[in-house]
Amino acid sequence: MRGFVTSMWPWRRLARTGPLICIAAAAGALGASQSHAQSKPPEPHMGLRMDDAVSGLTMNPRLRYLSKSRRRALVEFVTGNTLFVLVHELGHTAISEMGLPVLGKEEDAADSFATILALKVGTSFSHRILMEAAKGWFLSAKRDDGKLDFYAEHGLDKQRAYNVVCLMFGSDPEKFKPLADETQLPEERQQSCVGDFSNASWSWDQVLKPHRRSATQPKTKIDVIYGEGSDKFPAYAKAARSMRLLETVAEYASEEFVWRQPFALEMRACGDSNARWDLQERKIILCYEIAAEFAELYFRYGASLPNAESTMMDDQ
Repeated sequence: MRGFVTSMWPWRRLARTGPLICIAAAAGALGASQSHAQSKPPEPHMGLRMDDAVSGLTMNPRLRYLSKSRRRALVEFVTGNTLFVLVHELGHTAISEMGLPVLGKEEDAADSFATILALKVGTSFSHRILMEAAKGWFLSAKRDDGKLDFYAEHGLDKQRAYNVVCLMFGSDPEKFKPLADETQLPEERQQSCVGDFSNASWSWDQVLKPHRRSATQPKTKIDVIYGEGSDKFPAYAKAARSMRLLETVAEYASEEFVWRQPFALEMRACGDSNARWDLQERKIILCYEIAAEFAELYFRYGASLPNAESTMMDDQ
């Protein structure tokens, strides 16, 4: 899409009665890269922040009965999915601002951008983001069983989930073999995923290479804005601000790339579950409602997961 670009995240809205959890409990682990070849490893204190977020869920009567491992899985699910959405929208921003060619659907390209970036960062947390994002699409497909929008701008939820799993497996077949098997990705498809990852990784390297920032080039100013969250989402607003969710992605984008003009990342209450790159406002807008919806999605459909260590679920 060119001109006025507005990309919508395709989650259907649920009643906003989900738990108010710490959406950015581990956001700092993504970090700004130390160089274009190596990225900053997870900060040592992030485990403590995650534990604090998990403990905080006991204040919600709806979640009090959940075990600590279940509460931790919930925090990881919402954090991972919210971060993936944000980086997906950064992909739309790159396509628009850098004038990148898109062969195929732009939504698929943005998914690929987010997946390849996380794999390049290469930390256990960045891998976890991808696992949680794939899990989110499996759960969304479970929630919307039988409602298939073949005409939609985005691919089907299960297709998007398997595309992430496929690229992960292709990047390191030995490491992600258990994930591929657990999600029932067929052996013959697993083999072709190696080529898929190679093509996607090389292609993004080529189109982004002219826009990589050298050590002597100034950093583009990327502002961050946290709305108050209205009376419905004060906990989300407070958590995101204190954990520097937007700063994490803004610092990475400013460190790594040269952008045409400054832009901003904003979290706000939007009235619906949405995320988009808005060219007119020059902002990536991430709605608090989308984090609330991820929480509700997990609460309603993720409780049947075998344990907190499971990275995927049976999608039968």
